[in-house]
Amino acid sequence: MLSRVRTHLRVGTIQPCRSLYSTIKTIPFDTQPFPFDRFEPCCPAEDTAPSSNGFVPCKKHPIPAVLGRKIDMTESMTGRLETERHVVMCVGPHGKEWERSKVEAVVDGPVYASNQLHSQYLRSPAHRNSDAPPTDKDFLMTVCDRPPQDSPATTTASCDVMVFPEFVFYPQVDPSRLAESNVAQVLETLWKNPSSSTLPYVPNQTAIKDEEGHEVDAVVLVCTHERRDMRCGKIGPLIVDAFKNSLEHRLQNSNKKVLVYGTSHFGGHKFAGNVIIHQKGLGGHMYGNVRDCMVDNLVDRHILNGKIIKELWRGLVTPPSLKC
Repeated sequence: MLSRVRTHLRVGTIQPCRSLYSTIKTIPFDTQPFPFDRFEPCCPAEDTAPSSNGFVPCKKHPIPAVLGRKIDMTESMTGRLETERHVVMCVGPHGKEWERSKVEAVVDGPVYASNQLHSQYLRSPAHRNSDAPPTDKDFLMTVCDRPPQDSPATTTASCDVMVFPEFVFYPQVDPSRLAESNVAQVLETLWKNPSSSTLPYVPNQTAIKDEEGHEVDAVVLVCTHERRDMRCGKIGPLIVDAFKNSLEHRLQNSNKKVLVYGTSHFGGHKFAGNVIIHQKGLGGHMYGNVRDCMVDNLVDRHILNGKIIKELWRGLVTPPSLKC
């Protein structure tokens, strides 16, 4: 979901403070053709004719044909609403959000709490009397299945928060006390200006780390939100497993640390599988029409060699940096 921070009360906009990617022409797209077309299988089933939408089953990586026939492989995937940051609430695999089609409908969840706090912010005198011009930018907010730090796997009493492109981590945030938490300062900064060059320092914040305590270089987020749409719900977990298996082998001789999680809806289920890769120095990039057949090539080209796959690209989620 998007934060919906737009409140066009005054003329003018806050200009984004981006570095590196000033235009689409500066994005490091791979100059070599990707070996797959959109949603193309690596091992086409020779005894099955393509469906009317172009879907062809894969002998090595099967998916239900009834879902494959509902994938859009022709409409343009670019043109999504531009965002500046991505806020990810880590609710774990047992979070109530996975039981609902809309994560903001979970009344004791962090996204609901954030929306409530945002409504209070919009009504506050500090906001209404502000001389700051409105912004036409926004930020993306989703949940993911990373277990909350130091919390039992079956509870959602607290969550952790990740913010990109900073790769900053805020542990143990209680949604019921969000307004009193230090993270509220971060959210208010983003509501004022998603392009802000700095975020408030929070005493217990850290870099995003793996289970061994190493700072990570990239985080892969795959839409697995089955209650929102069956296409991502069935195809997404296959892609998550493919990324984990591929990274285990391809990073053996690399110092890169990469995490992979399932995430909630972020738009475009008809373009399943949907993937966001946040990587230091590259920013966050969204891909669509991904099959698990393609994951090895995505790891090699994007994560290991820093090249963006234009054939599958849906747009920029975050720039590499927002510092001036």
